[in-house]
Parts: sequence; structure tokens; C-alpha cells
Amino acid sequence: MDADGFVTITGRLKDVIIRNGENISAKEVEDLLYSHPAVADVAVIGLPDAKTGERACAVVAVKEGQSFSLDDMVTFLKERDLRVQAIPEQIEEVPAVPRNPAGKILKHKLREEFAPSTNPGSTT
Repeated sequence: MDADGFVTITGRLKDVIIRNGENISAKEVEDLLYSHPAVADVAVIGLPDAKTGERACAVVAVKEGQSFSLDDMVTFLKERDLRVQAIPEQIEEVPAVPRNPAGKILKHKLREEFAPSTNPGSTT
């Protein structure tokens, strides 16, 4: 709430990624990726992109002894009939997806870590 008594809601808006003018639901993509047997945890975030406005990035914690590449992700999501426009074009593997004490994913930390200005050209 600001000094004039107006309430500003933040946070949830960033669960929608806008790429080339199209809305992508991060939750929709996350729900599909959670069903992959190699994925332990996942967060889908929007990262700034000069050409498209935002790029979709899947930040994935992979189960021990498993692997999960960009090609694996794209194939898996296409097989589940996710529209091509919603498939992330970037994947980053992390040991654990950061969460706050209540268990909420800290997407702002992931955006800071993987934003192109701090980590240019990072696509795995």
C-alpha cells in the first residue's frame, strides 16, 4: 500500500511470459514439466529478450542420475500437445530451485541469475 492508500499487486503477473505479443502461462508449462520422470523441480520464467520482448526459460532441478536437455524438453512438450509458441527456448539446470521458507519459488532470484545482462548467451 502506498502513501495515498493505493494497493499495488505484484508477483503473479510475472507468471505470464509475453513473447512476440503472445501470453505464455508459466504454470501450464511447469505442470507439464513436473510430469517428466527426470524432473525433480522446475520453474519457468520470462527473461528479457531484445527481439521477442521476453524469452521463456525453464529452470530445472534434475533427479539424481537423470539428464534432461533442451531437446528432451522440446520433444516431451510437443508430445503433450503444448502449443509450439509456449515451449521454452532456453533451459538451465540447477542443483535446487530456490524457495522461500513457505516453499514458494523465488522466481525473482532466478530472473536475476539468468537474465542476459548478467549471464549473456547462457543456453544449455
